[in-house]
Amino acid sequence: MFNKNKTYKGSAIQNPALQSLSVISGSATLKGEICIEDDLRIDGNVEGDINSKGKVVIGTEGCVKGKITGKSVEVKGKVLGDVTVSDIVILRTSSHYEGQITAYNIEIEAGASFFGNCRMETEGKTETSLNNSFNSNDIVPSAPAVDKVVEEY
Repeated sequence: MFNKNKTYKGSAIQNPALQSLSVISGSATLKGEICIEDDLRIDGNVEGDINSKGKVVIGTEGCVKGKITGKSVEVKGKVLGDVTVSDIVILRTSSHYEGQITAYNIEIEAGASFFGNCRMETEGKTETSLNNSFNSNDIVPSAPAVDKVVEEY
């Protein structure tokens, strides 16, 4: 009578791109802990910790002062606090980050500001530790290798 295997094209249930997304708008300021199952976009200000099972995006005008825990975090605005994720942290060109990052993977675009520590983890083990403060615009390419040094008399 009911076909359980039937799928409907365009159905929100079948389309992962239409998952729930909560947004904290640019005019909002939240103080306190946020716990959320779905993805979260922050365009306003948050003072407190964020615990998400999905992706957290801090927009260019967004600012978070607190710890962020989740699957992945993308920073376009400002974050002052530690970030711990099971997947990736992306610091976009416009981002300013201060704190410790613990992640499986990290991506820092040219122009991003990062002040703090980064720990890359694989299967629960710390693989690499980086303790640095830098602005990615300060990176200077190394000089080309010289195969032979010739001395002139």
